[in-house]
Amino acid sequence: EKEFSAFLGINNTVLVNSGSSANLVALSSLLSEQVDNRINQGDEVITTALTFPTTFNPIIQNNLTPVVIDVELDTLNVDASKINEAISNKTKALFFAHTLGNPFQIDTALDIAKKHNLFLVEDACDALGSKYNGKLVGTYGDIGTFSFYPAHHITMGEGGAIVTNNKRLSKTIKSLRDWGRDCFCEYNETNPNGACRKRFDS
Repeated sequence: EKEFSAFLGINNTVLVNSGSSANLVALSSLLSEQVDNRINQGDEVITTALTFPTTFNPIIQNNLTPVVIDVELDTLNVDASKINEAISNKTKALFFAHTLGNPFQIDTALDIAKKHNLFLVEDACDALGSKYNGKLVGTYGDIGTFSFYPAHHITMGEGGAIVTNNKRLSKTIKSLRDWGRDCFCEYNETNPNGACRKRFDS
């Protein structure tokens, strides 16, 4: 994790079992009560009509509403000119893949995300090592995801990774990976129910 963070020039890497899980945990983390401007069930996430199931399905799995826009035929990436018209007062995130290693128009997506206070999640599972304006993709948005499936570039003994510069998001991502929930407590023999006393609550 430390070496991968150093390679990308990012603060936090969390390894998971696959790129698919990376996408699911990444999006799920944005619904946490620990996160500022959190996403709520029913909110909208903009993605593309042509994408990977593991980019699209986490939206459905988190009871969010997918809003799909078209892609550019030459890159199969999001047509960034269509993002603005898809935004509503329920929109909370943009979730796009760098398809087949080709970076999407990150500068446009970032400008829109900042203007509307949206999360930007980069699915860089196919794009480890690809650069946009000289900077590695997966490091621009709030969260980036990577896959180390054998058909991709490398393996690290685990199947995927989630990266972020946001310390609070990183903590939530680790908790979801390790506990399946966004509660973090170190074990304490004198208080097995955890520091928050909610360790075993539903």
